[in-house]
Amino acid sequence: MTRAHQPAYFAASPLPHLTYPAVQEAVSGYARQHELAQELDDGSWISVGTSYGTYRFVAEDAGVRAEVSASRADWHRMLKDNLADMLEHYAPDTAAAIHWSDAEGAGARPANFQLMSILSVTPLGRNFLRIEAQAQDLSSFNEDSIHFRLALPKPGNTEPEWPVVTEGGTTRWPSGAKSLHRPVYTARFADPVTNILTFDVFIHEGGRTTAWAQSASPGQVIGLTGPGGGGVPQTEKISIYSDETGFPAVARLMEALPETVSGHVILQAGEAGAYDLPHHPGLTVEWAARPDGGCLAETAISALPQDPQHFLWFTAERAQTQKLRAHCKSIGLDTKAHYIAAYWTASQ
Repeated sequence: MTRAHQPAYFAASPLPHLTYPAVQEAVSGYARQHELAQELDDGSWISVGTSYGTYRFVAEDAGVRAEVSASRADWHRMLKDNLADMLEHYAPDTAAAIHWSDAEGAGARPANFQLMSILSVTPLGRNFLRIEAQAQDLSSFNEDSIHFRLALPKPGNTEPEWPVVTEGGTTRWPSGAKSLHRPVYTARFADPVTNILTFDVFIHEGGRTTAWAQSASPGQVIGLTGPGGGGVPQTEKISIYSDETGFPAVARLMEALPETVSGHVILQAGEAGAYDLPHHPGLTVEWAARPDGGCLAETAISALPQDPQHFLWFTAERAQTQKLRAHCKSIGLDTKAHYIAAYWTASQ
């Protein structure tokens, strides 16, 4: 990639201890699994496009060079961190040797991380808590970037440590007793003027974020990473399916979709009306109460033939999303015609 064609943010790093054929096979498999666009010159380079930017892996005499490009600093940081996290799991020696070409500001906070202070915790019906927090800068949040990660200290950790940038340009997160719980949530409201972030937590037994939210109090400082994607699809017809964990995202979606959009919303919950949803003139809402709601993935699969022109938007437990994604692939449904996301994983 020449300098003239580089986007606003670009970085490269050698990936020692890896061979290009192994990297190409792994990257290509990852792209197929996650339905990402890929290009390659077999034996020379392979690139994968994401919603946030592009990865490119180039064969070199000494091994492999990774290149990461994006249009925004926070997205660029996220892409680099995601690559480092994957390498930490599969090739820890390589992960430890990463040194990005744009590395600077060792010891500083990552570009996609900020601290925020809890303003209020308010019950929302019987099953949710609404959290309002004072962030530092929410200008990056918009209808295409509605998700983020919390960074929550362990209970009893009154002097938390936060992530910093290393000399090699990677992000170092605290570990051990200082490690942070980093669940993904939806911004219910994100005010770029006041920088107040509002998000809702579904209360359920055994949830670490549930335990945190129930004990959270004004003035408590936590971390935020993001925002991420999962925004509003451009469509005239839509079919929405979700269990409780996705209700805040469904509400955000219903508010953002133009009034000309038509379709239906099927929500699986312990009780009908478990979450206050905005009115949308073109969308009908159906509540499927547990335990009689059955398998949400099966409900979506059975409706696909009746809704061939509908964009499919689905969030639920991981096993259900895997089942639905496999079915969509088997019938050749265009990956641009659906959003399928696992919001939680059932314990084994």
